[in-house]
Amino acid sequence: MIFIRNNLFALLISLLFWTCTFIPFDASAERLVQNKNQYHANLWDRIRSGFALALPPDSKAIRKIEAPYAQNPEAFNRIVASSERYLFYIAEEIERRGMPMEIALIPVIESAYNPSIKSNNRSAGLWQFIPETAKILGLAQNVWHDDRRDVIASTDAALDYLQYLHQRFDNWMLAIAAYNVGEGVVGKALSKSIHKGRSISFYDLNLPVEAKHYVYKLLAVKDIIANSEKYGMRLRPVPNRPYFDTVKIHEHIDISLVTRLANISEVEFTALNPAHNRYVVKVLGTSRTLLLPKNNKEIFLKNLETYQEPRVSWQIYHVKKGENINEIAARHDTTVKQLQTINGIARNRNLTLGQKILVPQVVTENVADNLAQKRKQLQSYQSNVYIVQKGDTLYEIAKRYGTTIDQIKSWNNCVENFSIGQKLVLSRS
Repeated sequence: MIFIRNNLFALLISLLFWTCTFIPFDASAERLVQNKNQYHANLWDRIRSGFALALPPDSKAIRKIEAPYAQNPEAFNRIVASSERYLFYIAEEIERRGMPMEIALIPVIESAYNPSIKSNNRSAGLWQFIPETAKILGLAQNVWHDDRRDVIASTDAALDYLQYLHQRFDNWMLAIAAYNVGEGVVGKALSKSIHKGRSISFYDLNLPVEAKHYVYKLLAVKDIIANSEKYGMRLRPVPNRPYFDTVKIHEHIDISLVTRLANISEVEFTALNPAHNRYVVKVLGTSRTLLLPKNNKEIFLKNLETYQEPRVSWQIYHVKKGENINEIAARHDTTVKQLQTINGIARNRNLTLGQKILVPQVVTENVADNLAQKRKQLQSYQSNVYIVQKGDTLYEIAKRYGTTIDQIKSWNNCVENFSIGQKLVLSRS
């Protein structure tokens, strides 16, 4: 996890400088890397081939950390199963940037590869960013979505940050430790060692216990992946191919509609797009990128192209002074229970002034006109229907409504005898 530091502004300046001066890899070299790795059917083989960090000379600490994982292979494979949607993309990015493949295992110890997880220290997502650091790294957090949980955005931000840390410390283990406890803490320990003429090796630095444990834990996971047979573990294979594809959305759209048009479940949508806080994909800029299973992208685009109905049925509503949920539900033609469910509002909890809640979208003028017309027709029909009262006769009813007995019979299929409470149509206009 990433802890907040006093030098967040300095981090922003440094990141901007590093980003501007970064020289991209040569395209031909990138193609060679891709060609080299396309022969691995199992993604774990590809990841193993990219490991670059050595285990410590004394492996007692590593073995101690390995034990819980090795003794519970089912739990470890559950983490592996959770990683299957995201691991290929992360491995591709790490490889493209020339980073050690151990970095693909950081989400194992940060989030168990669950992008929806939130921690007690307010960190969230695969890479467990706290709000302040996420903001500096350009990850948006608003009522509609939290990009700390966005698979692509958070991964790109984490790898950018780790590359920056590596550039600063020129050592991947120190960069990984700084990712956990902050670059200021690692920088201070490094400066002290240099000042005293001591070794600046990761193993010799006087770093906080949690920082060293963090790196050891990553190396322990790496050792299990690299030598799964040694631990008697049958590692669940992961296909070495993309799980998802991207699609750009240029208009707001209901998540339920996306799932319907893409022919996927809401569980699948949420697993690939966990950043969304509401039931609507809100496009705040020119577009919003969604992830869909590789085989469902074309299905979605084809169905979206021919879809002619409104794409969004929900909108944000700001609670006004003195309003309660019953009034808001009635005004938007919905139920209190539905508003509570959609907005996660506790049953006995009151709304507060300015609170943002999701309500059904206001109908358009055309829809409103249609509804008004139907209402008028219904009222007209009701005004031309008479309910028979005790003592009524056809003669009296015809006289009262300015018509004839024969006309009433023709409108009501030759009624001769009728009963109290029976409905008689008195007009066909």
